Amino acid sequence: MNKQKKSYPMSLVPCPRVLKYEFISIYYIPYMRFLLLIPTIFLLSCGSVEKREVSVAEHEKNMRIPAIDDMIVKDKKEYLERCYMPVLKKIASESPRPCETQLQQLLERRYYANYTQEHVDMAADEMFFRDIKDKIAKQVRTDAKLRKALGKRFKNMDEVIDYYKSKYTFRVEKEKTEN
Repeated sequence: MNKQKKSYPMSLVPCPRVLKYEFISIYYIPYMRFLLLIPTIFLLSCGSVEKREVSVAEHEKNMRIPAIDDMIVKDKKEYLERCYMPVLKKIASESPRPCETQLQQLLERRYYANYTQEHVDMAADEMFFRDIKDKIAKQVRTDAKLRKALGKRFKNMDEVIDYYKSKYTFRVEKEKTEN
């Protein structure tokens, strides 16, 4: 009896193994493409942090008090570098500063680990201006000229903080495009 080899249609022929190891075979090539997608997404997401620059805000007529503006600009630059950016980028440092720890704890209490830049902006406003309020109050007690200038423009310390908070906020207003 003659035995003939059976012929199979091409779709039923099993694919040969390319390499000896099973985990690197042509069966896994579609999965490899997916694995290349993960680092790409990670790299693109790292570039989404907005750079912040601090400068003296524009004030309405007779509302500028240089001593307070200069103090806020100097402190905000320092706060951005030391506290805000490490928390926003989720960089864990070996010896975190107290402001960084406080900001991180506030965000974790409110949003767990799922916070965004908007959340960090809101929390940073709260934490930063809490410290600024104390510094302004200390300056007002020691500087009579500053006390007189603030007395002419504002009724109480809460108005002062609200005014400067609106001028030096961490929040960025996103431009809305009209359709």
